[in-house]
Amino acid sequence: MINELEEKSRKRKIKRRRRRLLSLLGFVLVLIYIPAIWKWIFSVNHELGVIRTATLEMKTPIEGLLFRKELLLKSPGTGILFPVIQNGERVGKGNEIASYIQSSLRDVVESYKQSEIDILKRVVAGYDASAGADREMWESAIESQIARLTEISNSGDLSNAEDIRSSIDRVLEARARAMLESNSTADSFKNEKAELERLRSNVKKSVTSVYSPEAGIIMYKCDGFEEVYPYENRYNITVEDISKVLTENDTQEKTFTPSEISVKENEAFGKLIFNDEAWITFSVSEKQAKEITVLFEKAKMNERELSLEIEIEGIQERIPVTIENIGEESEGVRLITAKMSKMIEKTMDYRAVKGNLVITSVTGMKVPLRSLFNINSVDDTADIAIVEMEKAKFVRVKIVARQDSNAIIENIDTTDTDNCVNIFDVFLVNPKNVVEGQVIER
Repeated sequence: MINELEEKSRKRKIKRRRRRLLSLLGFVLVLIYIPAIWKWIFSVNHELGVIRTATLEMKTPIEGLLFRKELLLKSPGTGILFPVIQNGERVGKGNEIASYIQSSLRDVVESYKQSEIDILKRVVAGYDASAGADREMWESAIESQIARLTEISNSGDLSNAEDIRSSIDRVLEARARAMLESNSTADSFKNEKAELERLRSNVKKSVTSVYSPEAGIIMYKCDGFEEVYPYENRYNITVEDISKVLTENDTQEKTFTPSEISVKENEAFGKLIFNDEAWITFSVSEKQAKEITVLFEKAKMNERELSLEIEIEGIQERIPVTIENIGEESEGVRLITAKMSKMIEKTMDYRAVKGNLVITSVTGMKVPLRSLFNINSVDDTADIAIVEMEKAKFVRVKIVARQDSNAIIENIDTTDTDNCVNIFDVFLVNPKNVVEGQVIER
């Protein structure tokens, strides 16, 4: 009995010592890890960035109307027009644009055209037998169009494929006609040439040629605004006019050359665009208009023009423009008119447009706007927190430009090297609740 009690007492002592040892060990571990846990819970994870050189483009969204020198082309009668000049091609004054026939004579003319095609096909069939300069001219003309087709295929934009196909057809037709008219082939194509002349003579009395009254770019589409918004009225439109046309004319489909056009007498079947100059009148916010006005007046004082660029939705290239007139402020916006002298043909399918006006491009040290604090809106200065020797250092900088969430900065005094920022300096992206001299762990 006594031995059992002693045994139980001994086991209790062993358990007590074990518990004390484990408690002591746990206490030691707590002492070791408490600082790390404290730091993990209460420390701030600072987001760091590196100052780099970049270009910031100052853009502002625009909505506007395009004004061109346009001349409506009217049909000589009621019937069918067959275009001779391709859409988007330049035509000289007095050159034939299209052939007109009365509807009742359509079958006669189509029969002639089909016969003409059959004859030209026989001429084209002689291509493989041609040699020397004739063959080289064939190959050069066709290869140039195939090169264009390869180029647009690689770019993924096949919008011009139909035009290239038409160009290849015209190349083949032109070379076939040239071979047919050539003295060197007079004997081999004597019968074909005589047959073609007979057919041409029969149809000539039935077809009326439509000639271009002036030189310009031909377009087989009228949007109905040609006479509503002539270029002489470009200063007199309103913001409501722009919104109205944007709503009514929201499709920007590319115009192709139709095989034929059903027309009525004195009805417009297309228009002639003079591509020496065009204009765009667009709306911008009053804030941006003030900046543009300052640049415009400065350029006038220096006897220069203010040249900018615009981006139009649907057109890949930027179009250079020259600011011509700045209107008065109305309901927080202003209308600005700019002149275009290049790439006018790119805008032929457009009347009302949306896009951006590229005001200027600034290159310098680029940082996020949220990394700047204590901003002074009067002189456009601010503080930025640079990490130097693992500590936060506040440096006062000049804000040169802002766009969206980014800014271009520069040093206020470049001679004060101790208070300058440099390329590849590390800075705090979000310096909230950071004091100068605070240790920053990377």
